[in-house]
Amino acid sequence: MKNILTLTSLILITACASEKHVETFKSSAFVINHDKVIAYFARDVLPENRMYEIVDTLNLGIKLVNELISGSSDWQMYGDEQLTYNFKPGYFVSHATKSGEINIPVVIYSMYGQSPWLHETLHILLRSKKGNWWPISLKAFFRMPQWFTEGMAEYLAMKISYDHQLPKLDLFDSGGYITVDSICSISLKGENSKYILNHIGEPGIMIKLHGKKRYEYAPAFYNCSCSFTKYLTETYGLDILIKAYSDYQNEHKTIEELTGKTMKELKAEWLLEIN
Repeated sequence: MKNILTLTSLILITACASEKHVETFKSSAFVINHDKVIAYFARDVLPENRMYEIVDTLNLGIKLVNELISGSSDWQMYGDEQLTYNFKPGYFVSHATKSGEINIPVVIYSMYGQSPWLHETLHILLRSKKGNWWPISLKAFFRMPQWFTEGMAEYLAMKISYDHQLPKLDLFDSGGYITVDSICSISLKGENSKYILNHIGEPGIMIKLHGKKRYEYAPAFYNCSCSFTKYLTETYGLDILIKAYSDYQNEHKTIEELTGKTMKELKAEWLLEIN
């Protein structure tokens, strides 16, 4: 319990500091306001024409997400709103914020030309008016279906990228839509497989994802969460998963009610399928 409280406090402090830094950054940033996107770029890092190209890609991604989850905008917190992207200086992990913005390290983007922007965009567009699991709280550590919040964002980003040849950073070497199941299956034969599998299809946050050894656990957790979400979506239908995601705090219960099966049964089906 002490470790959970300490980690919760650290996450909240880091998030609050990040929000304050963003406002300072915006005051001197290069701004592009176009269609569904308002983007702030650190100056003198990217050529101006490249910044406009990035904004066009962001707009395309938002359009494709909304088309995929069409008919669901009545529950979305940010469904019809303009999204804010902050291409900030510094080295950090791209992330969505409490206020619904997306922070991306511009230096890393300029070096590699990519970031998990589509994954983070989905985190924002999938936020429900009923509420969401941000900011992280003590309750979230025990009840948040982290496998689902991350798996849904990654699966939909992967599917859109595959269907529309949209650039997507393969952060955890899944190989993409075609091979994520086999990569997950292989990773579940590793030494951390039991611990990881215990956090997929179950409520609660995987604490080791937020520790010093994050990258020993993150690839298998993200790829297998994506694979399980993919199985559920393509077996039982995207509408069911969208309804579950939008039903804040009742995600597992909704999946079980709409599929007519327990999470244990669904998990067993998925494992049999990928093996």
